[in-house]
Amino acid sequence: MISGGNATVYVSNMDAAVRFYTETLGLKLTNRFGNHWATIEASPSYWTTDDVGAGLVIGLHPQSPKYPAPGTMGAVGFGLETYEPIEGVIARLVQRGVGMTGDIIRFEAGNTVSFEDPDGTPTYLHEFPPEMVPQTDLGPDENPSKDAAPAMLSGGHAIVYVSEMDAAVRFYADVLGLNLTNRYGDKWATVEAGRDLVIGLHPRSPESPAPGTKGSVMLGLTIDEPIASVVSRLVERGVRLTGDIVRSETDNFVEIEDLDGNAIYLWEIDAEPVPENDLVSKGSTNR
Repeated sequence: MISGGNATVYVSNMDAAVRFYTETLGLKLTNRFGNHWATIEASPSYWTTDDVGAGLVIGLHPQSPKYPAPGTMGAVGFGLETYEPIEGVIARLVQRGVGMTGDIIRFEAGNTVSFEDPDGTPTYLHEFPPEMVPQTDLGPDENPSKDAAPAMLSGGHAIVYVSEMDAAVRFYADVLGLNLTNRYGDKWATVEAGRDLVIGLHPRSPESPAPGTKGSVMLGLTIDEPIASVVSRLVERGVRLTGDIVRSETDNFVEIEDLDGNAIYLWEIDAEPVPENDLVSKGSTNR
């Protein structure tokens, strides 16, 4: 049903956003459709399963009157990962003009620091401690990358702040059918959306917006079945739709909410025309 996904970031200037995520952060540009849409990939996340290799896909979308202005912090976001000492990565990012928005936070699962994109959209960098760094069976003389400069950023993930972890895990794993890959009590859980996206579920925090707060980042999930069938199945499972299916000649999408009211859109790409019914409306593909 769900074959992939992205963290969609609404931006004020596509050229500036693409430059920031590719040239400044060093992530990979995988698609660019003028000023309408672009996708950026980080490497596979630490939290992915080995046979999947999912991580973070960032979809850049021009700002829309339907959604909060670029730079608005909400309960959906994303984080980037590194295995390098965080102090060195911070120094390199600051040299490139990245604005850090806080001090390094150190805890048992590593170190984190927050920063912003050109619009002020917040994100964070997480350094894993040595005991969590993936190991290789290659000997020192067999490692093909031993002479290469270490990657500044090693992966990434989306993040959703939720009010109740058990309910959130049931929604994303059982209702949406995503693969639950990690669960650490009520502190953290991860699910995979196909081969593209790792979503981290995090309990609400005094430092983060309340679950359900709309911001300039939202989850997008791609589907590999007709959208009307997916919508019908999810409605039977109690999922809330926030509008009708919107269709065009090339794709169809519809917005839903998780249990906290966090917005998610379902996207059927290269879709067949959807029959007229009471769930369907004609419209633009602007999200």
